[in-house]
Amino acid sequence: MAAVGADLITAVRDAGVVGAGGAGFPTHVKLGNAVDTYIANGAECEPILESDLHLMIRHAPEIIRGLEAAMEQVGAVRGFIAIKGKNKAAISAIERSIAGKPSLQVATLANTYPAGDEMVLTRQVTGRMIPPAGLPFQVGVTVSNVATLKQISDAMDGNALTSRLVTVGGEVAKPVTVDAPIGTPIRDLVAMAGGPSVSDYEIVFGGPIMGPIGSLDGFITKTMGGIIVLPADHTMVRLKKQSDPVTKLRAKYCCTCQECTILCPRNAIGHPIQPSKMMSKAWYIEEILRKIENHEIDSITERMVSESLLCCQCGICEQYACIFGLSPNKVYALVRAAVRKAGLKFDFSKIQLYGGTLFEYRKIPALTYARKLDLERYIVHTELLPAGSLKPKKVKIALSQHLGAPAKPVVKSGDHVKKGSLIGEIPQGALSARVHASIDGLVEEVNDLHVVIGGIGL
Repeated sequence: MAAVGADLITAVRDAGVVGAGGAGFPTHVKLGNAVDTYIANGAECEPILESDLHLMIRHAPEIIRGLEAAMEQVGAVRGFIAIKGKNKAAISAIERSIAGKPSLQVATLANTYPAGDEMVLTRQVTGRMIPPAGLPFQVGVTVSNVATLKQISDAMDGNALTSRLVTVGGEVAKPVTVDAPIGTPIRDLVAMAGGPSVSDYEIVFGGPIMGPIGSLDGFITKTMGGIIVLPADHTMVRLKKQSDPVTKLRAKYCCTCQECTILCPRNAIGHPIQPSKMMSKAWYIEEILRKIENHEIDSITERMVSESLLCCQCGICEQYACIFGLSPNKVYALVRAAVRKAGLKFDFSKIQLYGGTLFEYRKIPALTYARKLDLERYIVHTELLPAGSLKPKKVKIALSQHLGAPAKPVVKSGDHVKKGSLIGEIPQGALSARVHASIDGLVEEVNDLHVVIGGIGL
């Protein structure tokens, strides 16, 4: 066991901890930035999900231990645990754990969407505005999901990241939250929830609003906090499966009413993004994509490029604001994909901010949003199953569950591994994260994408 007070960055790196609530940024890298304020993100702003809620109720002391260690590492003098006011049990548990700690306090949030976006959260809790396309440390703040802080605490005791809490909800017989070994088959989790309650369905990985369509043949990763089963004809499924040609065609019928801009959370905090103005250029989307591919950047194309890099893909413009159901977010996604393929960069340092003076008045009530999307019926309190309830016979562990380069496999077929054994190492000089075995077993398959482990004696 690693002693408390040992090099925290090394312990977190060795444990393979990554951001649990977002893109999976390697946490040992994030802990290298000096800041004065640390925010523990317990907002869990997507409907149906309860993994962070259960974690805060059951593991508040460990979360606070991880937060205090992280604060000491980065030099933060104050810490906030951001929780929605409706989650009273979580607030009570956290308040008991920070009693007598003057540098820590609960930041109570309204039930709005997207409260957990780090740009929005930093503005809400500290009043500071992260620069466009910037990161919180640029304004003296670090943001970590509460699950990440629990994992930091585990890493301090020498325990690798091998599992995470996952909510299984939607059209299932018995919605549950369960501790799932990394690499657990999705079908095992759905079975734990009693199976689908409809015959024709789709699986969403993560939250129902921002999560992608997945498959029963998929596997749990470090960043996946939810598995949501929805009817195949559900509004969210239809929107997620909308084809690129349909997006391009429908975008041309925008009336530029500006509702998408008014309700855009990134515009509300002061970033230079105006979806309505972008959509007014949608008649030329094919030409714009061609210019990006050929690096022919005029003023209109430059604006499309910059705004695509600022969009957080929250879906409000498409799912809530637009009276015609058009998809500014999908148009932004098309442009951003073209930008990345072309290898273009954009300098935001000289971009003027709008100021975000009406930030407090431009928030979306989360329950109203859920009702509009026909998700309210799935918002139920889930049962937290006892630890060890889920024992998969086989796990398929991805070597890329994080931002950066995939881990390099360090095991081969036929190797016996124990839970917590290193199976993927950080490539030399790369931004990456370690990967560990999540069960005891025999390595059955190894390639550049994943490691398959079959359980022994299960």
